[in-house]
Amino acid sequence: MIDIVTDRPSRARDRRGAPNVVVSDENRNRGTQQRSLIANLMLNLLAISIDLIALDAVHFANALALRLGVVMPLGLLGLSLLLWSNKRMLASAVHAAMIFAFVAAVVTIGQWANEPYASRYLMVALFLIFCATLLSGVPWRITVVMTTAATAVYVAITISGLTWPPAMRNLDLVVCSVVAGWMALRGRRRKDQQIAELTEIRRNDALLKQSLRQANEALAELSNTDPLTGAFNRRYLDELIDQDEASLVPLLGQGALMIDVDHFKLFNDHGGHAAGDVCLQQIVAAIRLNVRPSCDIVVRYGGEEFAVVLPGMDEPNLMKAAERLCRAVSDLGIPHPALGPGRVVTVSIGAAIAQPDEGLSDAILRADQSLYRAKRSGRNRVLA
Repeated sequence: MIDIVTDRPSRARDRRGAPNVVVSDENRNRGTQQRSLIANLMLNLLAISIDLIALDAVHFANALALRLGVVMPLGLLGLSLLLWSNKRMLASAVHAAMIFAFVAAVVTIGQWANEPYASRYLMVALFLIFCATLLSGVPWRITVVMTTAATAVYVAITISGLTWPPAMRNLDLVVCSVVAGWMALRGRRRKDQQIAELTEIRRNDALLKQSLRQANEALAELSNTDPLTGAFNRRYLDELIDQDEASLVPLLGQGALMIDVDHFKLFNDHGGHAAGDVCLQQIVAAIRLNVRPSCDIVVRYGGEEFAVVLPGMDEPNLMKAAERLCRAVSDLGIPHPALGPGRVVTVSIGAAIAQPDEGLSDAILRADQSLYRAKRSGRNRVLA
């Protein structure tokens, strides 16, 4: 609405990600100007009935020409620009020109009217200047020009009485017009500063809320993610199990895989913990590449043990998925330093599907039992 609000630094902050407060202020300002123009246009039309009473036929025709030939077209043009054009400054300039023309027309018509109507016209013109300065919504710099020009034309016509040499009358109204114009500009400036301060508070509040939301999201991700592998952690799995148990509608086809890296303690003892960390990272990356990223959940269950939750699975598809993961890890070809030349890191996998009367925790428990049977059966295999 004002130059203070729409300065360049504020726009730069919006481009860095703050909610676009400026756009909403401009839309509000556009609405204010539309209402101002409509009110002035209606007032201009209603005043024709007063002109009909206060003026003779010749002067009434002249007044009609001013109102319908000058003020009305400017008002309609300004309204059209506000409604169907993005040229905001042009629309504001036309709006200001309409106010200036309206004031000039009212003061001029007041010189043609007899008392008591003449003084009423001059008072109405003062009222127009004051209200337009405060309430029109025109940007500050244009407002200063509009108010100064409208006050100047008011003073010139009022003093001269449209005669030459000037009649030098109504000096009290001239003083009132200058004081009223100055007070209106001062009030408008103070109002603009208050709006600018409120807008800045809103912008800072929006930035703070956005930063807080991002920080909360980051903390939530950190609290649910294993820092070494990037997989979800045991806490996240426990929350998933709690949600499953609290659900009134059981989820059918909840598949669970429990994966254990074969002979991983020996790997760490012979290759070192740094190499073991790299090994786990490579294994998780391979698992992620071979599951459905949209719905399957990979969890570091503890140490070298991982869990994978696969919703919407039947047993044949679950076994295919488990076999695929088992091959993917073996195909990495990570040398196992404790098992001798040519031996690579492998995994054992236990698989289970939650039955209709079971939850996810039951499927994980049965998958864990199958995992230990797979390890006792020779490792590097899948059992259900």
